[in-house]
Amino acid sequence: MGNTSTVFIIDDDPIHQRIAQIMISKNQIYDDFVSYTEADKALEFLKANSEDHAKLPDVILLDLNMPVVDGWDFLESFEIFRQDLKKAVRVFIVTSSVDEKDIARSKLFASVKGFISKPLTPDIIRSTL
Repeated sequence: MGNTSTVFIIDDDPIHQRIAQIMISKNQIYDDFVSYTEADKALEFLKANSEDHAKLPDVILLDLNMPVVDGWDFLESFEIFRQDLKKAVRVFIVTSSVDEKDIARSKLFASVKGFISKPLTPDIIRSTL
């Protein structure tokens, strides 16, 4: 077996988080997941562990609509130190409605690899691998 794969779920809604966790576990899509209800906590972790390949996620599932630090704020901060990470982390924006303006804006961030829609399904999550 190669490296284990890890996904970070950043979403302020614990129900959405739980749904994603159950799907990932039951379908063994990723080996491991870490959930954050606050985007700034995820940013702190990523900065603190930028040198540690094993602790960094392969993929981040990022909700856009969050209080305090929203998905766009997260991306703006993440873009600044992304180059320092010992792993190329891919970000997928998780949203209930894909807006053309959001798609255009997301292209400003090299880390964003696409949009996935809520409600999540195992196939949708698998598409991020």
